[in-house]
Amino acid sequence: MKAKRLEVKEGNITIPIYEFSDGRYCVDTLLGEKRKRITRASLDAAKLEARKLIAQIASGRAHEEPMTLAEVEDYRLAKDKLAPFKVSLLTAVEEWIAGRSKTSRVITKSVREIVDEFLVSKEVEGVSFFHLEDRKYRLKKLAGAFPGRIDQITTHEVETWLNGLGVSARTRNNYRNAALQLFRYARAKRYLPRNEPTVVEDVATANGSEGAIEIYSSQELRLLLSNAPAKLLPFFAIGAFAGLRSQEIMRLDWGDVRFEQGFIEVAAAKAKTASRRLAPLPPVLAAWLLPLRKKSGHVVGYTRNDMLSVARTEFCKTGIKSEDQIVKFTWKPNALRHSYASYRLAEIKDAARVALEMGNSPSMLFRNYRELVTEQQAAEWFSILPARKKNPVPADDQRNREAA
Repeated sequence: MKAKRLEVKEGNITIPIYEFSDGRYCVDTLLGEKRKRITRASLDAAKLEARKLIAQIASGRAHEEPMTLAEVEDYRLAKDKLAPFKVSLLTAVEEWIAGRSKTSRVITKSVREIVDEFLVSKEVEGVSFFHLEDRKYRLKKLAGAFPGRIDQITTHEVETWLNGLGVSARTRNNYRNAALQLFRYARAKRYLPRNEPTVVEDVATANGSEGAIEIYSSQELRLLLSNAPAKLLPFFAIGAFAGLRSQEIMRLDWGDVRFEQGFIEVAAAKAKTASRRLAPLPPVLAAWLLPLRKKSGHVVGYTRNDMLSVARTEFCKTGIKSEDQIVKFTWKPNALRHSYASYRLAEIKDAARVALEMGNSPSMLFRNYRELVTEQQAAEWFSILPARKKNPVPADDQRNREAA
């Protein structure tokens, strides 16, 4: 019986394979001026031999040592992977070599070394104290998670680290921004390849939606203020009665609180919008702050957001009493600023003025902060005064008297 003919074809080269009745397969073709016959026990093995011969013929090396099976398979797989890009194997290899030589010019440094160098550079630049503290805190965490070389970190690893922090979307984005700033600094210093995106740029930002807007009731605010320790009280009071952002409150010095003029100056360097504004200092806020007033220094007793967050959380769990019972207070994200916007708008009915006080546009005020409250509720909110004490004495005056 005549052997059955099969074929393996790549490009314009065809190699015949003959199937014999006894189950063997024979590759039969001319290789140069010689006939090449290879017999194998299976069709797959015969096909591999055929591809091997095709590779030899296509490369014009029929007279040289034949390629190994592994080399033939590598060649086939490489061609398959390059096919969608319509790039030859030679071009791909040349581009890889060029990239390899460029990468080799990178100066190798660990993440921790670059973090330390970056922080020194920021200090020399004269960035604000609070910005520097924020970068120290976030980037030290990054260095702890990635002790090796910065050029060996992948996008997937950065994304996994960010997702594992267990923080809100906004906080996750703050960590991403800090990491991105570090990686771009590393690229500028040639610790990463020049003219290439960093791996952090491929990490998507998280959805910043924080859920439904919530505000506090007057009863809740009274509990918060009447129990707050001196290091936290200014943070709560200014948020509730002046509507400043958390970071803006933490950046305030006592010199920014103008008791005589009735306003708080939020300098451009301390404002989120980098634009100076004057926030109101109503009598109710002055009443809470005057006993704590100092000649200088930070208004809030914490200079880092993480430290303040820990102290606030602990206070809300164990530090609030109502009728001699410990109350676990529910902290609502950004609710002091939400509350101020809502109660202030109900009080003065002037959206443009409230937006200006808060450093927002009126449209953002309505979209992000405003909750409907009544005039009566607003009047209750802005009448929450501290309990009267006999002969209240400002903190600095009290210390001067004690020293005398």
